[in-house]
Amino acid sequence: MNIILFGYPKTGKTTLFNLVTGAGVEVRAYDDGKREPNVRAVPLPDGRLDRIAAVYPEKKRIAASMALTDLVGISFGEVKGSLLLGHLRKADGLVHVVRGFEDEDIPHPKGRLDPAEDIRFMEEELVLADLLLADGRLERLEKDLKKMRDPEGEKERELLQRLRPALESGRGLRDLPLAPVEEKLIRSFAFLSLKPLLHIINMDEKDLASLRWPEAFFPALGASRRVMAFCGRIECDIARLEEGEKQAFMAEYGLDDMSASRFTGQAVSFLDRISFFTVGKDEVRAWTVKRGAAAAEAAGAIHSDIAKGFIRAEVVAAEELLRLGSLYHAKEAGAVRLEGKDYVVRDGDVIYFRFAP
Repeated sequence: MNIILFGYPKTGKTTLFNLVTGAGVEVRAYDDGKREPNVRAVPLPDGRLDRIAAVYPEKKRIAASMALTDLVGISFGEVKGSLLLGHLRKADGLVHVVRGFEDEDIPHPKGRLDPAEDIRFMEEELVLADLLLADGRLERLEKDLKKMRDPEGEKERELLQRLRPALESGRGLRDLPLAPVEEKLIRSFAFLSLKPLLHIINMDEKDLASLRWPEAFFPALGASRRVMAFCGRIECDIARLEEGEKQAFMAEYGLDDMSASRFTGQAVSFLDRISFFTVGKDEVRAWTVKRGAAAAEAAGAIHSDIAKGFIRAEVVAAEELLRLGSLYHAKEAGAVRLEGKDYVVRDGDVIYFRFAP
């Protein structure tokens, strides 16, 4: 899982990055000319893993993780030509950090605060970048197909010609119904408007009551967008406190939790991922795959050799394993199923893959 934090300058991207990762990166480094992205691995908490690991205290517990990247701010109107497009296209999911706070010492680049407008403008910029990419590919296809007939190229041209009007009208590709074969055909383009997109608004202190329901606070956003909110200024203050003081200050501000826990939950949700678990010789481990993934694909998430040599998967639900006491007892009770490579993995499966080296 590779998630990119991006957005316009002075929105709080690095602040959110620090809150989620605990990295302590200098928040004004990008203002001083830094261009290299900040990158950290973030473990994904899962109570089921903790409970399974408790059955095997002698084994190492390893959580699933995501790679989180914090990019330098992109100037308004510059997404289509940004040198950061390569980073955005490689991401599994995009997190757009939006400014929702007032601060005279940190002026808004556009001179006025309007999170809903910034969100619409960024979405339009992503679509425009995709339109330019599609037009460039169509132009090359037209030239190539005049020289030589290519059935796959013709299918690609037909699909791009069908998608182009939507992009031209400002619609993102994620809003269009695409068959699996069509998604596969354009996967290599890594269209930005086809990627999962989460908007996170960095709210003002006076708007703390709206953190849970930012879409209600900004009705112009509409119901179709996935939106989350946090208050970077308050959370940074709380993060600097001793552990024993944090809960009291959170209660004072009416915060049930910090953005880090909500962010990791949202990341799994908006990328539509599920978790499965393995119990190995030395470790109990969680893994994530796309919902709907087959057993062979899950095996590949561990190692490509396991996918290539796949023989079968021994599967039991985590809750069943915990009820019976161990994987050994689950096998003794006949609760472990044998599944083939096309088995669709379920959230919470505990899987042992048999494969030929």
